[in-house]
Amino acid sequence: MTFKCKHLVTVSAVSLSMVAFIVPAIAQDAATSDTSASDSQLADIVVTARKFGESAQSLPIAVAAFSGAELQNRVVLNVQDLQTVTPGLTISNSSTGGSPVFAIRGTATELGIDGGVAVYQNDVPVISTFGIVNAFYDISAIEVLKGPQGTQFGTNTTGGTITVRTNLPTKNFEGYIKAGYGNYNRRELEGMINLPVNDVLAFRFAGNYVKRDGYVRNLAAADGIPNRFSNEDHYSLRGTMSLDSGPIRSDLILDYYNRDEAPTAQVPLALFPSAGGVDLAKFGARTGTRKTIYVGPDLSGVRKPFIGRAKLFGLEHLLQMELSDNLSIRNVLGFRHDSLLTSEESSGTTITQVHTRNVTTTDQWTDDITLQYKGMDGRLRANLGGYFSMLNRDQGLNSPVVQGTFLTLLQLPLVANLNSYEQKDTNSKAVYSNADFDLTESLNISGGVRYNWDRVSSIVTQSQGIGLPDFGERFFLAPDRVCNFPALAGYVDKDLTTCFGRRSAKFKAPSWNVTVSNKFGPGVLGYAKVSHGYLAGGTNFTIREVPFYNPEKTTMFEGGLKADWRAAGRPIRTNIALYYGRTSNKQVFYNYNYDDGGAGFGVFNAAKLEVYGLDFEMRYSPFEGFTLDGSYNYIHSKFKEFGFPAVGGNGDGKTGTTLVPPVDLSGATPAQTPKHQFNIAASYDLPLDENVGKVTATVSGYYTSKITQTNVFTPYNASFGADFNVIKSYFLANASLNWKNALGSPVSGQLWIRNIFDRNYLTARSTQFQAFGYATGIFGAPRTYGGSLTVTF
Repeated sequence: MTFKCKHLVTVSAVSLSMVAFIVPAIAQDAATSDTSASDSQLADIVVTARKFGESAQSLPIAVAAFSGAELQNRVVLNVQDLQTVTPGLTISNSSTGGSPVFAIRGTATELGIDGGVAVYQNDVPVISTFGIVNAFYDISAIEVLKGPQGTQFGTNTTGGTITVRTNLPTKNFEGYIKAGYGNYNRRELEGMINLPVNDVLAFRFAGNYVKRDGYVRNLAAADGIPNRFSNEDHYSLRGTMSLDSGPIRSDLILDYYNRDEAPTAQVPLALFPSAGGVDLAKFGARTGTRKTIYVGPDLSGVRKPFIGRAKLFGLEHLLQMELSDNLSIRNVLGFRHDSLLTSEESSGTTITQVHTRNVTTTDQWTDDITLQYKGMDGRLRANLGGYFSMLNRDQGLNSPVVQGTFLTLLQLPLVANLNSYEQKDTNSKAVYSNADFDLTESLNISGGVRYNWDRVSSIVTQSQGIGLPDFGERFFLAPDRVCNFPALAGYVDKDLTTCFGRRSAKFKAPSWNVTVSNKFGPGVLGYAKVSHGYLAGGTNFTIREVPFYNPEKTTMFEGGLKADWRAAGRPIRTNIALYYGRTSNKQVFYNYNYDDGGAGFGVFNAAKLEVYGLDFEMRYSPFEGFTLDGSYNYIHSKFKEFGFPAVGGNGDGKTGTTLVPPVDLSGATPAQTPKHQFNIAASYDLPLDENVGKVTATVSGYYTSKITQTNVFTPYNASFGADFNVIKSYFLANASLNWKNALGSPVSGQLWIRNIFDRNYLTARSTQFQAFGYATGIFGAPRTYGGSLTVTF
């Protein structure tokens, strides 16, 4: 018996034992419970994880689902707050741009890796995670599925999926206007109007606007440099048109998001001499705190811009046609256009170390068509489908780099201006089939298979010049820029005269899953499943040593029990899942530097990963009007093999001050994977006369143990302390007071507070001692509070 099979047997045996001991008591309680009382059952959420609506409790998958009202009560204002209510979900910040990084069960959406945890808005994958950062308005639900979901969602779902589902038009004229204010001068305006035209046609329009001062004050601001960082200034618009004629339903959704903010503050936490001898402190660089930073005008006199902009547009058309009583067809057509512009200094100091202007424009078309069948008196449900996606990304980077070196050697504020541009096309197509069959009234077997073909190609150029900083958008050869020939050394197809290189790669692989589930009684479901996911490979641009990286593959075993039962005569819900997974060709992102001034960033197949753990969720109503929620996630994740090659320096794997030597990190914990997480919440409906309205008080808390920040922590950086690669454990508490239909009026109000105890905590770290001599951190929000009024009609 192989090692994998042994773990499958172990997980299955533990699951069956758990079921054998727990199910009889739960089933008896469920069968004898009185369900006539209004509060005798706990509310459930309908999810569409298998492309049709079903109760989250009836789904043989570890899923966390939340309604829009529930998220509001727990003060989930944006996607960063989602981890405070979702066990097993970790959300960090990328070191550039501040976009969120999602991680589930040891797999993260690292910078440069297109997937791992797939993010969807309705049924269309988003290009940039900025797409759902502030999409939490007028939504019906958020679904977080854990483990590989490749047979339903495509290639890049080895860790799980996150889906934000927006409200569709209804047949009632209705709407609301919401206005809010909070500390740090936070202003919010939100609204929705639903317009039914007739029994067939209806429209729904919604929008949200937020503006807030930055948490981090810049005490050296001058010459147009922001006096605050980490602010908010964005708005979103969404319009939906629905046609429902009975056998045919058509939903067309258009959305737009605009962001114009100062960059997320990357606060310098420590300054030490770099491997090349640069000491930033000698040039006046200063460390900061979670509320202070010191970024002054560039020493050259050239104005240094700080920008964080995004314009995102999306279109989705969902068509559902009932061809007969047993046969239907479902098609989801999606288009997304993202335009991102950031300009930021990664050191968080006045000294230009790596000031990157990033201009990225991406277009993506997707189409997913599914033929759905129901037969044998509803016992058999099957689908057959095809998927296609076409993504085109143009990215230009202009990076003035390493002013400190020139100051040290020449006493001049010069830099190496590095310019790079990549046009990258990624095409994916797949065929898939899924089915589930009721063997008996209680026993069900389901499974699916999907086969993907992926192709990626890119055209690149890179040039550089020495001089005063150039913070503009110059991505190609120019009289003062020469071709960076070493950057194209690994390209077979290249033209050094024009300084362009081309490369492409193709990948193909299957995804599959098999699940057996059994209903042991009313509201009691046990299941065991095995799933296999596939994360497509790709090409590297600036990494000279590794031109391509291969697909990452994950196989995961899971056993679980979902139960709605009664304790002391009151409703209680307990969901538990045990899982074990193995990943081969684990994709790891890393960035480093070359001694000639070039920068390398991209993906390596550096490791084999093992993960196992426990998900537990509980909801209990001990007395009328009071609901207690608790969840806990334990995860043990280690690299079974991790041989990282020598990179950087002179590009020969042997010499150079910026050389990262080969290192064996076998046994290390992967990034973004805390061992323990728990979430708690208590909600109480005050026993008031119905004419007063409904008043609900909610208190919630979130804890995470320490988190490893990056998978590769070089020996030079580590020599200054392992703490520079660790985000320490922290606990956050939030609360809200909600008054719905105050005194029988259409007015509702909310008072909220986040991070009640004003905890000082980090959400991301970056350590660049070897190349540049600094370490930075991105801090989580301090204590914030506010209130809002909503008028419905």
